[in-house]
Amino acid sequence: MFLELPKENYLDVKHLFKDKSYLNIFRSHLERTPIEKKVFVDNLENPQTAIIYGFPRLFFGGKADNEKFNSEFRRFLYEDLIKEYLNKNQHEVDCYFANDEWLEGVKNVLKEPFFYDRYYYEIKKIKLENWRDLIPENYSLEPVDLSLLEKKHLVNYDWLIEEIEENWVPFEEYLNEIRGFYLLRNNEEIVSWCTLEYLTEDNEIEVGIATKSEFQNKGFASIVGSAAAEYSLTKYKSVGWNCSVGNVGSCKTAEKIGFEIHTPYIKAGCFFNKIDNWIVHGFTQASMKRYEKAIDYYELVLKAIEDKDPEFEEVVVIRDEFPLNVFIFRLATYYAANTDITNSFKTLRKALEHGFKNKKMLEEDELLSSLHDKGEWKEILDTIS
Repeated sequence: MFLELPKENYLDVKHLFKDKSYLNIFRSHLERTPIEKKVFVDNLENPQTAIIYGFPRLFFGGKADNEKFNSEFRRFLYEDLIKEYLNKNQHEVDCYFANDEWLEGVKNVLKEPFFYDRYYYEIKKIKLENWRDLIPENYSLEPVDLSLLEKKHLVNYDWLIEEIEENWVPFEEYLNEIRGFYLLRNNEEIVSWCTLEYLTEDNEIEVGIATKSEFQNKGFASIVGSAAAEYSLTKYKSVGWNCSVGNVGSCKTAEKIGFEIHTPYIKAGCFFNKIDNWIVHGFTQASMKRYEKAIDYYELVLKAIEDKDPEFEEVVVIRDEFPLNVFIFRLATYYAANTDITNSFKTLRKALEHGFKNKKMLEEDELLSSLHDKGEWKEILDTIS
């Protein structure tokens, strides 16, 4: 069975999400986070399986081997729910699991999901005690509260508001007290923020943090993160931080502030577009140094392009920041890492044909070091020069 649970009964499925209770995101959505959401269960009277839908995320709890429920939800996702995602220009489903059985079970719901290793951090004491001294001249630290609503003229105002709205609607209610801090440049531009999110009935909180790309690597995240953590330690029972294991910058910032790893866990994602999904699968496999598998996925992408697959026209992963020529270049590096020198050179030339011109990236990529003593290497370099 596949049924929508009435709002007044949401807490009836709380026990299905208890195995990973350290992740506030599950309990917060059921208890306090007032954004629009739906809860789907297999049985209204005695639910054994539940999925919480809070755009753009899905939260899986309870029994993962419920074949009928999983099959019906899969149909609902790819026939109905997909329309809401695409109408909001969201092309990826973001998934959290309340127990490890769903790592296998989700494959019966999503089409070829990919998985991320993540850390959940907690903090007991601020490590960066001098964070106030690190605020540069012409910058100021401001609270995320109702005063923010009077500053709509600020550059990047919408960027911060979007984060708040994703976690709390109406956000005016959320801002009745301090919900984080942001760094303001020249009294006109928000460059970094750290917000307080996923508040539970047990008074536990987590932080969300971001810095505009042009202001990264300046220590700004450490400042706003320290401010938010210091404030939260006086007000909440626990303060958490989540990030991908591969996000080295986020991990280092968390640890610099004083957060310590509490528990590693795994989440999943899936693009509706199969080609986007293959690209991310390939990148994920390469990040784990499984280059042969990465090549398999990237070759599927190239074949789809050559076959003029209509889904390629809807691809969102290959874009300005990651153009096709860089994608092909990455495939060449994976061939080299997999000791397939012939295909590596062949693919490098294909990248050049598609407009690849980044000589610095070519020379500094460690995966291509095995090509440096080959005669074709100099020819490739000369072509770019």
